[in-house]
Amino acid sequence: MGTHKLDKRTKWSYCIGATGRDMAYTLVSMFLLTYIQYTMKLTVAQFATISAIVVVCLLWDAVNDPLMGIIIENARLKSGKFKPWILLGVILNALVIIGLFTIRPEGWGFVAFFGIGYLLWGMTYTMNDISYWGLLPALSSDAKERNALVTIQGIFICIGQFSVAGLLPDMVAGNAVKAYRIAAIVIASCFLCFQLLTYFGVKEPPRQDNKEVLSLKDMFKIFLRNDQLVAIGIACLLFR
Repeated sequence: MGTHKLDKRTKWSYCIGATGRDMAYTLVSMFLLTYIQYTMKLTVAQFATISAIVVVCLLWDAVNDPLMGIIIENARLKSGKFKPWILLGVILNALVIIGLFTIRPEGWGFVAFFGIGYLLWGMTYTMNDISYWGLLPALSSDAKERNALVTIQGIFICIGQFSVAGLLPDMVAGNAVKAYRIAAIVIASCFLCFQLLTYFGVKEPPRQDNKEVLSLKDMFKIFLRNDQLVAIGIACLLFR
């Protein structure tokens, strides 16, 4: 990890980039099921299946999150350790979000579409999320500087969350299908634009390669040997 001073361009590009990420996450986590419930004519069995799909995808996240971390750690890309995954993740995730709120097959066809789309949403968001947060400790070795970075970042996270959670309910009071479609396109575009600011504005330090290659098997061995990590992991899974 480098000892260089964090430049202002990198600092603000990284922090402001959080805005679009949390706009997109809030849209899906808070409003996707509401959109489905009130705009799709599904049977009780079909909606119950969708709810079960959400639970299964959350369980898959318990594996997908560390797996993505291992992929990022072991990949050797010329354009950087984290930024290529940030860019790929936001592009794919933005497309999935637009699809989830605009493509509307009927009945069980929608259930199948939702299952694939929601799984892809979680995986592509994780791709962006793990790489975005993984970039943070690489930006500075100064603890005070990193803490200040997180504080500023928190402001933009709140802006992203509340801009969607506070405004969207009033926007869908009329034609909900059209309103959600427009909101998804706008928010996905904001996600892309804010993350492009991070991608082009942040100067990523050269990676410090580790000689040892971490595998998923090694990660689970470390996890299972630590009782505190097991307890925290179970708690996160239950309350996610």
